[in-house]
Amino acid sequence: MPAIDSIQIENFRCFEKLRVDGLSRVSLIVGANNSGKTALLEAFEAVVSSESPFVLYRASLERGEFRTGREGMVEIDLRHWFREHGLEEGATFRIAASGERELRVSRTIRRVPLDAASPPFVPGGLQVTLEQSGKGSGVPVLPLTADGLLGAGLPSVPDGFGLRLRPPVGFVTTDRLFPTELARLWSKVVLTPDEDRVVAALRLVEPAVDRIAISEGGGTAVAQVLLRGAPGPIPLGTLGEGVSRLLTLGLHLVISKGGFLLVDEIENGIHWSVMPKLWHFLVETARALNVQVVATTHSKDCLDGLAQLHRTSPALAEHVSVHRLEAGRETSVRFDAGRISEYIEMELEAR
Repeated sequence: MPAIDSIQIENFRCFEKLRVDGLSRVSLIVGANNSGKTALLEAFEAVVSSESPFVLYRASLERGEFRTGREGMVEIDLRHWFREHGLEEGATFRIAASGERELRVSRTIRRVPLDAASPPFVPGGLQVTLEQSGKGSGVPVLPLTADGLLGAGLPSVPDGFGLRLRPPVGFVTTDRLFPTELARLWSKVVLTPDEDRVVAALRLVEPAVDRIAISEGGGTAVAQVLLRGAPGPIPLGTLGEGVSRLLTLGLHLVISKGGFLLVDEIENGIHWSVMPKLWHFLVETARALNVQVVATTHSKDCLDGLAQLHRTSPALAEHVSVHRLEAGRETSVRFDAGRISEYIEMELEAR
């Protein structure tokens, strides 16, 4: 059973209200552009990592919702966390999740009392209150700057913090990882049994992959692969974008063991012919490592691959659900893999 089977959102980003029920071991989020697929992933990330001091920092940095000040310190423009993109007193968003645990996270804009200490508060200005699972008595409060920004320190501080949580929370964006980032992740699995799982992900595209080596030194990193029968290793990039994407997915999947993995546009860089094999690998590995996966797509090829998984491995496909978002609708529309397979065969539009 998945750790989280339902999520409820109120006044977060583009959502006035949204409820998604029936989440499964692997849940695929579909919908038109601007329907909120990425925002739903961020809401999920926020509520399952509610023990983190950096809830939503990663998302704001990824979206460019910040400015850089002195000595590289960043300040987050948290207006965009709220549906109306404003910092009016009383503005609140709430995210709750249910399943093995009841989780919640919310942020509310309040007015700073005139007798508050300055600094760090700006008397008469704004502050944000933090309510979330795992917090003790009292409601923590963070001061905002005179122009309404939240100090977030160096961008490297929250980077990758989700994978250090217990349970871990991985987030794969649409961007390709730099070799230095791959090296950081690779160091967590090299010379462990999980190394074989990562290599298996690359073999979905290139069956001849025998080994991976990612070395780092002098502030740079080099990722190489050894093909069976080859005289020496070749650069990872030589095998194309699809192999790099699968390496990123494989690494995040094994490092998120016992936790959550969120993937934006899972089909990015992956040829349609690989999608059925990717689905098989993803579901099988998620079950083996007890990872709950939530991914988005806007690709019919991704749904075609899921339909093929249902035809060839129906027992695995039972662990996948598809949830369609529609702008203005307060609940998602849920499909199982069997229904998706029927739609594909009838050439109906499920996205």
